[in-house]
Amino acid sequence: MSGAAPFPARGAATSDRLAALIAASSDALASDARSAARLAAEASALATAASDPGARARARYLAGRAAELALDETGALEAYREALAGFQATHDEPGRADALRGIGQVYGTLGDAPQALAHLLRALAIAEAAGDARAQAAAMRTIGVVHSRAGRPKDGLEWYRRSLALPGADADPLERARTLDSIGINLRYLGRFDESLATLESALAAFRDAGDMIGQAGALTSLGATLERMGRLDDAERKLREALDRSSAAGYGEGVVNASLALGRVCDRTARADEARSHLSSALDAAQRHGLRTSEMQAHDALADLHERCGATAQAVRHLRLARQIERALLSEASDRRLKVLSIRYQVTAAQREAELLRAKQDELAKANARLAALNLDLAASDAQKSRLVVELERQTREDSLTGLANRRRLEQRLSDEFDRAVRYSRPLAVAIVDIDHFKDVNDRWSHATGDTVLKAVANVLAGQMRHTDLVARYGGEEFVMLLVETGADAAAAACEKVRAAVAGRDWSGFAPGLAITVSIGWCADTTLASPDAMLRAADAAMYRAKAAGRNRVAGSGLGSEL
Repeated sequence: MSGAAPFPARGAATSDRLAALIAASSDALASDARSAARLAAEASALATAASDPGARARARYLAGRAAELALDETGALEAYREALAGFQATHDEPGRADALRGIGQVYGTLGDAPQALAHLLRALAIAEAAGDARAQAAAMRTIGVVHSRAGRPKDGLEWYRRSLALPGADADPLERARTLDSIGINLRYLGRFDESLATLESALAAFRDAGDMIGQAGALTSLGATLERMGRLDDAERKLREALDRSSAAGYGEGVVNASLALGRVCDRTARADEARSHLSSALDAAQRHGLRTSEMQAHDALADLHERCGATAQAVRHLRLARQIERALLSEASDRRLKVLSIRYQVTAAQREAELLRAKQDELAKANARLAALNLDLAASDAQKSRLVVELERQTREDSLTGLANRRRLEQRLSDEFDRAVRYSRPLAVAIVDIDHFKDVNDRWSHATGDTVLKAVANVLAGQMRHTDLVARYGGEEFVMLLVETGADAAAAACEKVRAAVAGRDWSGFAPGLAITVSIGWCADTTLASPDAMLRAADAAMYRAKAAGRNRVAGSGLGSEL
């Protein structure tokens, strides 16, 4: 806060002190999230005492911004919703747009894209109606962020460019800097490294001109990540160390995690194992402290690779196992959330349709005979639409959207049925877990789009090796499960070896130059275990033995054998 104008004395007019507190909190968001939160809280209390709902709404909005930077999504949502209610009560349309955009940002961070887009599109409509280019640009950029986080970087890029192309968008240099930073990140995901580097340098310069410390920290981390992908490790390290210093000074928790994680990877690549372990452990601790599950998973993966290269196999396997546990939990949560959203949408649509039909019947009772035919047509169309929705919902609950294989829900149902049958009739049964070796390197070296292509190709290989009576499912991330009915230990081992050889023997260079893919497989054919979950755990343990033995291997557990 050095260099800022002094606050009016406490005896000065309340309105003057309120205006000064709100301005100071807004300025502090660029450099010190903790100070911004403190000033916003003081402004909110003063506005409440002075019965100034407009000032309180603005103070609560700033409190939401500060909570976002501190990774307090719950606190941010509460503050933004209070701000939205205040802006609505005072008919402040620009304020409404800001609060709706803030709520959309938080939902985007939480992975709820439908809720995020619903709020952001409302914010965009308000900004367009008011002709507010600044608010329109901010809403478009945030919509791009939601698309990018949902795995659609090209769609995100299109929204970012629409934001930059708006007439009058240059009036807000800080918003332009944020959009350039987002474009640079997406260009890196798409493998366009030179363009990414140039765009991120422009973003960093704009953040420096605006004096935005937190923006600088984010842009420096993004630059470091791009330079690492380009193999310029010394330059990457300099940028990342500066990013870490600025994030720590500004109280920017997510920035500390991202910079520490990237810096640890660079140190690992330059053969400084102790320093790499220190940065990665710091990233892991900070991610756990702030509840950043995805970053926590990435830190475990990076530590697993580091320990493996250092010969600490037990520690590598422990981190790898923890990473996969988090990944499975995230996938399960995302699947449940998508099903819940679809169910709610369907119920709301059905209720709205029924209400509309009832109103039409009440309004036009005198024309009942004429309307009856039209109503029957509407009902027939409604039934057809409901049938299509039910079929689509059933498909989504049984099928993995990326690979087209059975999903985890379908696997668990079928495995339970087959296990019961095998036990009841004393028939053989085997399960196998297939894990793509070093899959994280595919995403890191080439792109997430290449990683998705590899997942689909491996899924096709597995499906091609299965009998029509068997089942292959995506279990989570780069893991698949094969359910082999009427299959004993010897046949299971042979089937798994056949799959392993098929993957290893395929020419993968067509997907990316120098790309080679192998899998590690663990199987279990022991139906004397207590449950199908126990068979899966035994197969999982065997898969980790295959990993520990050097990957591109098959390990198993037959009937009655000890793990």
